[in-house]
Amino acid sequence: MTEAPKETKPRYAVPAVDRMLDILEFLAERRRPYGTTELSRTLGISTNLVFRIMKRLTDRGYAEMDADSGGYQLSTRFFSLGMRLYYRFELRLRARKHLEWLCRETGETCQLQTLDGDRMLVLDTIAPPADFFLNIVPGSRVLCHANAFAKAVMAFMPKPEVDAILDVGMPKLAPGTLTAKADFLNELETARETGLTYDREEYMTGIFCVGAPVFDVEGKPVAGIGVTGLSSRFDQSLLANFEGSCLRCAHAISKDIGYTGDFFDTKIKVKAQGRNLKPKT
Repeated sequence: MTEAPKETKPRYAVPAVDRMLDILEFLAERRRPYGTTELSRTLGISTNLVFRIMKRLTDRGYAEMDADSGGYQLSTRFFSLGMRLYYRFELRLRARKHLEWLCRETGETCQLQTLDGDRMLVLDTIAPPADFFLNIVPGSRVLCHANAFAKAVMAFMPKPEVDAILDVGMPKLAPGTLTAKADFLNELETARETGLTYDREEYMTGIFCVGAPVFDVEGKPVAGIGVTGLSSRFDQSLLANFEGSCLRCAHAISKDIGYTGDFFDTKIKVKAQGRNLKPKT
C-alpha cells in the first residue's frame, strides 16, 4: 500500500498578501462598498488586518472610501492596470475586427472565449447597435460543459485533457444541460466533422449559441468564437446563416494568427451551397 501524498504549503506563502488578494477578489465581484467589520466577518480575517490592508490600498490609490457609508470599494486604478494588460492579449486584438464583422452580419452579441484552466475566459464581446441585446462581460470565467465556445475548443483537444475538465463536474444549469460525459463527447465528435458547436439552452433557459473553433499557427485550438442570442430568434433559416458566418469568422481569425490549414475550406463551401451542416439528432 502506498502512502497518500501529504499536502504541502506554498513554498513562498505570504499570509498578508493572500488576505489582501482575498479582499480584492471579493470586492471585485461586488458593486457596493463594504466596511472593515463586514469584510472581517465575511472573509474571516482579523479586523485589524483588514483595516491595515484597506488603508494601504487607499493610500496607493487602489481603493477608495465611500463618503456616505464609510465602506471601501476598489478604485479605477485597477481598471487602468487591466487596460495595460489588454495589449498583451494579441489574440483579442487580432480577433476584434472579425468579431465586429460577425456582429454586423448576424445582429447578435458575439463572443471570443479561450480556455483558462477548467473554465472558459471571455476575452471579448461585441454587442449589436440594438435596443435589446445580451450583455456578456469580458473577463468572466464560465463553465465548459454547457458552453458552445468551450465545445469548439475541446473538440480538438486530446481526450485526457477533455476528461480532466469534465471530471471536475457537469452540474445541471438549465433544462438542456448535458450532464452525461458520453453525450458531451458525442457532440465533440460531431463538431470535429462540422466545425460547429451549440448551446441549446444548456447554460441558461432561453439562450442559444452557435460556436466555431479558432486555430493557431500550429493548428491547435486556442479559442471559440460565435454568436449568442435568444432561442426565439434562432429559427431554421436564420440559424443556417449564423452557422456560415461563424465558420467564416473563425477562419479569418485563424488565418490572422498564422493558421494555414484547410479545416474550414470544405465546411464553408458546404454552407455557401446551402447544404446541411447541423449536428445529427
